[in-house]
Amino acid sequence: MTISTHIKKLELAIRNVLQQTSLEKEVVEQLKPHFELFLKTKDLLPATYKQPKKNKYSQFLLYKPEDEAFSIVGFIWGSGQTAPIHDHLVWGLVGIYEGAIEETRYRRVKSSQGNYTLEKVEVVTAKAQDISYVYPPNADIHSVRNPFAEPAITIHLYGTDIGSQERHIYDEFASPKNIVTAHENDVPLYM
Repeated sequence: MTISTHIKKLELAIRNVLQQTSLEKEVVEQLKPHFELFLKTKDLLPATYKQPKKNKYSQFLLYKPEDEAFSIVGFIWGSGQTAPIHDHLVWGLVGIYEGAIEETRYRRVKSSQGNYTLEKVEVVTAKAQDISYVYPPNADIHSVRNPFAEPAITIHLYGTDIGSQERHIYDEFASPKNIVTAHENDVPLYM
């Protein structure tokens, strides 16, 4: 099977699930087995895209349909690279394709004074073929880093084109700042 065939098969599953439910937690739960199969696809990223940059992770758009109902994105994490604490404002699945990463999950908690703080929920080390998820509002804030010597590749499936989605990064006081993390490529690797 070609990579495009694997993508089309995943797209069919996504569209079927989205016809059945719009509840984001149910979407990620129902898509997880399909995404697990997709993660076994060989050579999702050509070798030229697998080299980490020196100072920051790389983000490459693999596929998005014309209606932008979802996107498949590859991230390349060099040793020591980190994504700040951020949210997504949409459902998503994150699969470890190669290597390992550390994910720290947070929850925004309102204090009695009416302001917000971030509470660390858990820290998880994820290795090849492990899958994590995000969905608002209950499981949407996390940070990701590669504390290991070897590079890591993660494949992300989001319920929109995440490269054009306005969302937030957070400081230690849970103050959100608007961001858009654009893809490094304008044209998807797969059409």
